[in-house]
Amino acid sequence: MNILFLSHRIPYPPDKGEKIRAYQELRFLAQRHTVDLFAFADAEEQSVGRAALAPLCREIYLERLNRGVSMARAAASLLTGEPFTTAYYRSASMAKAVRRALSRTKYDAIFVYCSAMAPYVTDCSQIPVCVDFVDSDASKWAQYSRHTKFPMSWIYEREARKLGAYERAVASSARLSLVSTPLEVETIDPEGALGVRALQNGVSAATPRSAATPKEIASLGNYVVFVGQMDYLPNVDAACYFTEKILPLIRSTHPELRFAIVGRNPSKRVRRLAAWPGTVVIGAVPEVQPYLEHAIAAVAPFRICQGVQNKILEALSIGLPVVATPRPARAVGAGEKELLFVAEGAEEFAQAVRRLLENPEMRRGSGGKEFVERQYNWETNLKPLDRWISEIASTGGGVSDEAKDYVVAN
Repeated sequence: MNILFLSHRIPYPPDKGEKIRAYQELRFLAQRHTVDLFAFADAEEQSVGRAALAPLCREIYLERLNRGVSMARAAASLLTGEPFTTAYYRSASMAKAVRRALSRTKYDAIFVYCSAMAPYVTDCSQIPVCVDFVDSDASKWAQYSRHTKFPMSWIYEREARKLGAYERAVASSARLSLVSTPLEVETIDPEGALGVRALQNGVSAATPRSAATPKEIASLGNYVVFVGQMDYLPNVDAACYFTEKILPLIRSTHPELRFAIVGRNPSKRVRRLAAWPGTVVIGAVPEVQPYLEHAIAAVAPFRICQGVQNKILEALSIGLPVVATPRPARAVGAGEKELLFVAEGAEEFAQAVRRLLENPEMRRGSGGKEFVERQYNWETNLKPLDRWISEIASTGGGVSDEAKDYVVAN
């Protein structure tokens, strides 16, 4: 089959959740079909990404995302009633490139990664469309609104409302709608009327490292670790919550414990956390895995989150215990037998970490690794995708007229 693959971000390098899933889906489909990729990319991503993805794709069209222009479009959507998300990714040149591809190639199916790209499928009413929402962005914006002050709380609440209506419009007309977990199915399609299906994530097998501890890690002593893109609001909020509310409770009985924050682009708010006793802001590192391997535990104290957190899977896959708040833990579907400990509220979270500190035997076991290998294998979890795409390939239908209104033609 010929498949047109649209993505709001180039799926390379696969170094964070949304890119990892997109890359794995692209790779999986390209091994079985002919795929053309159309995506937005930063200037520095274009040459590296094109070279890496060229063996997978027949054609690659990359358009530079001008953040200033995109932000202006998003701001202007306050006047038009459009969601910020679709306005941010609205581009006449991308729309023209997609129309040109549709006019010269007979596609059997269109794969849309992220609902923001669905409006570009405006001239293909006879081609079946699969939309991978990954998770409900509308629900995430609603969570943002509950954790911020006015006027941002109002802006986030507006986006949750507008984007939620848009997601439902897309899901109601796409031939196939996907999300990453059954929990996300319940969020987008609570009554089961839209036929949304769960296509679970995977995690790549970790390569064992040397037993030697790098000096910069050894200097941390006993520590728990948080890993993530540190200018992303859910990660920023989680790191601040742990530092300000949970860590002082733990250090009242275990003053030696330190909290290592590992990840690119720490925001100003995150950098300020280094002033708190016990918190170390490390920033970008060549490899995250050594920081996981030598930690006592990973923490996932999310108050804002959607879908499966890859950072939890990566920790469990090497046998590292994880303490998480209930929502991300439910998305993963593991428990204490798999070394995933669930805690709600600062005191309960602190107590869970203390238990791991005081009971080393609780930190050992292969349950987490076995669980991830069994439940989160990419090849196994992606198998239904080929069958589902093949099933819709003989049917018609693009996206609804309501969804089409979100893109401006050239």
